[in-house]
Amino acid sequence: MTRILRVILCSMLLLQGWAFAANPSSVPTPFTTALYETPVGNNAAQAYFLVNVLRSAEAPKADIDALRGELLHSYVAQITGAAPPPAVPVPEPKTSAWKSFLRRLPGGAKAREDDVATAIARGRQREDVMGSAFRATWQAAFNQALTPRWESGAARVPLFTLEMRDMQPIAPGIWAAPSAGGQVRLMLSMRLANTSSVPLPLYQPDIVLQGTLRFTCSWDRVRAPQSVMRANEVTLLQPGAESEPLACEAPPVAGYWRDQLVALQAANGKAGLQTVLVPHDLDSAQRLYHTELAFANASPRTASWSQRLLKARHEPYRQWSPAKNTLDPPESGSLTAAPHHGWEATVSLLATFLGATVIALGLFAGGRMARSAGVPQGAIAVVTVLAVGGMWVLATIKLGGGGTGYSHPFYVGLALWAGYVGPVVLGVVALHGLHRVLDNEEMEWWQTVATGWRHTLNVTAKTSRAEFWGFLAHCAWLWALARVCLMPLDRWIGLALLVPVVTLTARRMLSLTSQEWLEMGMILICLLLLVLA
Repeated sequence: MTRILRVILCSMLLLQGWAFAANPSSVPTPFTTALYETPVGNNAAQAYFLVNVLRSAEAPKADIDALRGELLHSYVAQITGAAPPPAVPVPEPKTSAWKSFLRRLPGGAKAREDDVATAIARGRQREDVMGSAFRATWQAAFNQALTPRWESGAARVPLFTLEMRDMQPIAPGIWAAPSAGGQVRLMLSMRLANTSSVPLPLYQPDIVLQGTLRFTCSWDRVRAPQSVMRANEVTLLQPGAESEPLACEAPPVAGYWRDQLVALQAANGKAGLQTVLVPHDLDSAQRLYHTELAFANASPRTASWSQRLLKARHEPYRQWSPAKNTLDPPESGSLTAAPHHGWEATVSLLATFLGATVIALGLFAGGRMARSAGVPQGAIAVVTVLAVGGMWVLATIKLGGGGTGYSHPFYVGLALWAGYVGPVVLGVVALHGLHRVLDNEEMEWWQTVATGWRHTLNVTAKTSRAEFWGFLAHCAWLWALARVCLMPLDRWIGLALLVPVVTLTARRMLSLTSQEWLEMGMILICLLLLVLA
């Protein structure tokens, strides 16, 4: 009966192994796939935070750039109220023959949702957002949406006058001071009002007056040392709101500009002062990144997306499905078995695991032989620690020598200890403890393994302490091997090992004496008190 059960379990394992190896497409739907199927909607300003989400999900850079391009083109059209530039129709995704058949039936054709994947496909056909053509469109949209509000000196004295004490107001928002050679220095003090229906990213735009005078602007703040993030911060100006004051400075110009600007400021209509804003939001990739942060921080859905993304990273084998509502984060599903990552990766993990096992067995065998030769136990422990420490240091130097960040030797050493050296040390200690129990009962380890498998379906026989711990160590090593190297077969192997472990535990419980039951009860009580404390 036991032999038949072993044959059935082995056959199930082999069939599952071949199934996963031959069908790698059975990987569960990941978080990124659900993200690509998320409905975007028609509000590019609200959807722009998805660019940052896509980057956090480690999507390909080409997809991030394409989504950014599509949303920025739609965003400019949203500001100006014009229709977005036409794009080549996106081809329908490949589907199964059954879905294609259902789509051809009357009423079976459904309009394709405008999801993230569709937006990315359209974005690949748009012009580059860093190119001159789109930057000109961006500038025109901002000049349409932003209106200068000149600050009067009576209402608020600009902070730049604290340093430039010779500056005098000559018109609302215009300050002047004499310069060398009959020239004049000009300063502007203003706020920018958002007259559009969407929030606008704003970063210290330059201002051109009358098509000739160019002013370099900065926020009118008390000057203090700033971090790089603070210096490049982009402000999101809400509809109907005004920006903080801007202080704009131009190089010295001819003196006649003083009287001319006053006359133009006093005039109204087309004869008045003509201002052109020159935004810097698309000057560089760094500034574009800060624009994305501004949109992400302003979105109410950013926190929920971050929580789902963090959960997806901690549980990589969880199923995810796209949300039904626009811009909502994917919905969590059930956990699935880990996918098969290919035989090359399996062989590499198997070699690493078996190498750690051989090292642990070698250190244990060397210590056992030295103990048989009469070497003190303390000396054996010191030599074992020095050998393991030496291998740890050499491996750390080889893998992390000269690295920075997480490649620094400190972090490499921690990773080696957690993933390799620590388990080896634990294995050596466990082997010494196990063989001390075996020696007390004069048993060999292979005898405990054979007895455990032979009594797989027997729950009435007696089991000694050595038999219990010997077979339990055998099962623990097999399950660790499956868990590290043979996923997704670890669940099947764990199920195959569960039956003999359960029957072994039952037989051991029946074999306990009253004294051993009392000792185990005291241990459980102590553990319970420790947990409650």
